[in-house]
Amino acid sequence: MKTIRITFLCLFTFALLTNCKDDGPGEPPKTEAELRAEIMAGGTGKWTPTSGNPVTVNDLAVPELFTDFTITFTSTGTGGSYTTTGTTPVWPRSGTWTFADEEGLTFTRDDGMEITIVEITETGLKLSLEWTETTYEDPTARAQSLAGTTVFTLSK
Repeated sequence: MKTIRITFLCLFTFALLTNCKDDGPGEPPKTEAELRAEIMAGGTGKWTPTSGNPVTVNDLAVPELFTDFTITFTSTGTGGSYTTTGTTPVWPRSGTWTFADEEGLTFTRDDGMEITIVEITETGLKLSLEWTETTYEDPTARAQSLAGTTVFTLSK
């Protein structure tokens, strides 16, 4: 009986030790930029201006400049592409983007424009950019008044 217990104990110990192997380092944890890219492109990746003052330039609401505006992001890790619809004097119709840092606080479009992520959640995105040109084509209508900080408050 004693030998059966010892044999059983040896077999149990052997089985335990052979099943406890190192699986290697595994995948490294995602960076903050990768997590933010997943949020930006998650679901359909389509963001639309919120109600109220969804787009402002120097704290002035300018909804007439962004009629039916949407932006859709896709992600390839720490960058991706985007497409826009509606009127948008400060966003090209499409292009690529890449995070400028591992924290995912800013990204750069393929035209060199740097965009700051002010806030980001699963359903809300607030972006800011510095626009140096007037966004009105008529020089008599608020000429030069809309160059400045453009802020987009968007939702999915």
